Amino acid sequence: MKKRLLAIYIIMCTALSVGAQNDSVLVQSDSNPENVSAEPVKLYDSLTQPDPNDKGCWFGNACKSVFGFFTAEPDTMFIEPQRYNFTVMAQTTITDDYFSLQGDDGHVVSFAPSRKLKLGPFFGWRWLFFGYVFNINTINLSSNNFDINTTIYTPAIGIDLIYRKLGDGYSLRSMQLGDFDATEAVKGMDADGLEIDVMSVNAYYVLNKRKYSHQAAFNQTNRQLINAGSWIIGTGYNQCSVEMDWKAFKNKLKKRTNGDERYIINDSALVFNKIGYRSIPLTVGYGYNWVFAKNWLFGAQMLGSLSYMWSQGDAYDRTLSIRDMIKDFKFDNFTFDGTIRLGLVWNNAKWFAGASAIYHTYHYHQNKLQADNIFGQVNVYIGYNFWRKK
Repeated sequence: MKKRLLAIYIIMCTALSVGAQNDSVLVQSDSNPENVSAEPVKLYDSLTQPDPNDKGCWFGNACKSVFGFFTAEPDTMFIEPQRYNFTVMAQTTITDDYFSLQGDDGHVVSFAPSRKLKLGPFFGWRWLFFGYVFNINTINLSSNNFDINTTIYTPAIGIDLIYRKLGDGYSLRSMQLGDFDATEAVKGMDADGLEIDVMSVNAYYVLNKRKYSHQAAFNQTNRQLINAGSWIIGTGYNQCSVEMDWKAFKNKLKKRTNGDERYIINDSALVFNKIGYRSIPLTVGYGYNWVFAKNWLFGAQMLGSLSYMWSQGDAYDRTLSIRDMIKDFKFDNFTFDGTIRLGLVWNNAKWFAGASAIYHTYHYHQNKLQADNIFGQVNVYIGYNFWRKK
């Protein structure tokens, strides 16, 4: 009797286990077995089966599309996402700046401020970094000097934000007056009366964002695992103005050279009160990350911008209308600017250290006058990630 009960129990368990592995049932419409469908029909809970006619809120779908555009999921074979919620970092920054003016008669004057050494702490949450750096070797600079040069990085988008209002601290770097090189006598002379204002907002889009990470090279919020590169496109808006008190500059130059007439600047195109321009660039470039050893990365980006420039000369304060811009259209107003980024990083996901260099160039030419501004910074940093994501 016990053996018979045991056999019945085993048969029942087997039947239940087979039934549990099948989530389909046969639906029979009548008692005729020939009318039974040969295909199993899946039965779903009404709470889990989506309504095919329900497309959701259009605003919510639009927000998801936009968010996905900016934060595309990476290919984890190429990119390792950030594993931690928070980051602390210390960074040292050395700034560099070069500004030159060239007239029609071969007169070229260039200026440069003293390099600034900055140091500061940073705190990061996910891919957002916040921090402040302060001058170490130029604490006594005028409060009129204002310099913001930063970049916002997301997986797909980079945005350069630049606002510079500088004047104090510039000195002569070189001076070429036709065939006469006057650099030796005037190098280091303070350039009183020079003021440079730059405001620039440029955004660019990484086409191969799932495999190439500019964050790995310049933001340290993820890691590049396999070599990868990407084309980059973008646009933006630039505005620049330069003021120069040439009367004060010439008087100081005359005093410095004891009135030597060889040092007189007589190029009419070079002597101005104020020049300025606005430009809209179209940017194309390429970036590449080279993983040359375990936890090591060398990244480089080169971006070139073809910009159309509206110049306003001494009438810079006059607001140009769209009609004026179209009327004044000239092919000579196109100019070429550029940005270069280099980065060397060691990153084992928890600790990271490295260095990066970012430089921008702006070129102005109008009415026999050319102006070039090259500026950038070199960063050396060390950081630590903590609070691992669940």
